[in-house]
Amino acid sequence: MSDHPGEDASQRWRENVDRRGVDADTVAEIVRLHGVGPDDLAVLDGLDEIVDPAGASFFLLPCDASADDVRRAVIMTYVVNAGTGYGASGPVTDFAATPYSAGEAQRIVDRQRRNAWSYSLVVPFVHRNGGRLVTTPNGMLMGLGGNRLLGLFSQRGGTTYGDVFVLNIGRGIDPVAELRAVVLSGRSRHQREDGTTFAGSVDLVRLMHHEERHSQQWAAEGPARFVASYLWEQVRGRNDTEEDAGLSDGGYR
Repeated sequence: MSDHPGEDASQRWRENVDRRGVDADTVAEIVRLHGVGPDDLAVLDGLDEIVDPAGASFFLLPCDASADDVRRAVIMTYVVNAGTGYGASGPVTDFAATPYSAGEAQRIVDRQRRNAWSYSLVVPFVHRNGGRLVTTPNGMLMGLGGNRLLGLFSQRGGTTYGDVFVLNIGRGIDPVAELRAVVLSGRSRHQREDGTTFAGSVDLVRLMHHEERHSQQWAAEGPARFVASYLWEQVRGRNDTEEDAGLSDGGYR
């Protein structure tokens, strides 16, 4: 680890820019418009980095991280990865890939601002109840683990609240080990009734794109309106929210 703040993240950023073939003008625009420098990248210093099969970096958050540090770590994870990998290879995705750009970084920052409540409320709630979280390449958070109370807030394969996606994997597991297993496998992950876990069939990059679409929905509607509209869909037997997020990406078909 370097003694200079942000140097390790800067090196990872340069490697990813080269690996993904990002042009110099795009990097320069991100630096210019978002003022990305060593102090910004330093928020990732000392965090446990987990790398998926495609070479993308996820960063494990400490349980005592402040809302502001978490928010900054999330956007810096998007910046450092120099792309999300969505649509890069494999089966046809539900949506066209969005290129890595200063504009996309700004969209994520704007979404973070509207979902600020999830950084000040949901993140500490997950940590207080025994769960753990990682930042993701597409600019949000993924978590799992915890006690029975936290488990009530995650349904089916997982549930997104604002910028936080909580997998439905709860008691009796080591949350850090399970998060590592999720990222290293590059797949969704599930828990059997006996408590054991296994890799699912859904590509993690596609799943996180699906969940980021849900984050956008939370940001656009606000918590009260989003919950009300989702419940009304259930009453009417509709699935508009999931369809808008991409049914194939989310593993619904």
